[in-house]
Amino acid sequence: MPGLRLLPVLALVLCTQHALGRNPQDIWGECCYNGQGVSRGEVPIKGPDDGTRDPIDVPCQCSDAEPRAYGDGRIITSCLEAKKQGLCWNNIMFGGDADLLPEHYCQITCGRCNCCRDFYSLIQQYGGNEFLSLVDQDQEMANLLKESGFAATVLVPSNQAVQEAKDKYGNIDVYKVLRYHILPPNEKYNALWSTPFMSLGPQMTTRLADAGPLTSSKFALPPNTTWEGGLTGFTITGANNEATVLQSDVNACKGYITFIDSVLIP
Repeated sequence: MPGLRLLPVLALVLCTQHALGRNPQDIWGECCYNGQGVSRGEVPIKGPDDGTRDPIDVPCQCSDAEPRAYGDGRIITSCLEAKKQGLCWNNIMFGGDADLLPEHYCQITCGRCNCCRDFYSLIQQYGGNEFLSLVDQDQEMANLLKESGFAATVLVPSNQAVQEAKDKYGNIDVYKVLRYHILPPNEKYNALWSTPFMSLGPQMTTRLADAGPLTSSKFALPPNTTWEGGLTGFTITGANNEATVLQSDVNACKGYITFIDSVLIP
């Protein structure tokens, strides 16, 4: 299916060697440690070894595979939950089947990736200050958007759109509005909502489940559309209004940011 970004993305990674007892980062071809002074061995040289390009030349090749039980491969916990429990530098991340991955488990969530950005800092970089002024009123949402391991597509209204919504509606229900602009991964495919995926005209569940799904207008993909998406000009419709996509598929660590011209009201 076009435009799907499957989770977890298993890919090769950059890292740096730290002194014993410090949180590790890996460097290709160098030895690293698990934060407890235990050697994790040498990280293989980054492929492909023949000098050709990877089939998909992504800008950041970090992964965030969830910890699995040794032997049967059963998922033990999510990366976000492991971080909450203080397990980022535990042997669970580096021992057993974790050795099958050069980058080991939960690389992004646990801060061992230096080539991707969290949602909050990216929105800030792209000038979404009015939207962040709403986020800053909701500590739970602010914390989520600052988590590099949070997986979602975030719809960010323009500064003008947020100001117009404040003028029109007065006191915005920040809790509901923010969650109405967060699209968790598609449940069936565990895939993020990129704009090629939205071109199918699907119903998209938001983090405000009680409000019902958002929908997007179905349209044919333009010629030369790639997995990177970046489609604009189509509409996303909510319960009470709709918004046009202005800019899309800006890559965060585990998701996308899509900018829209209106605040969707649940």
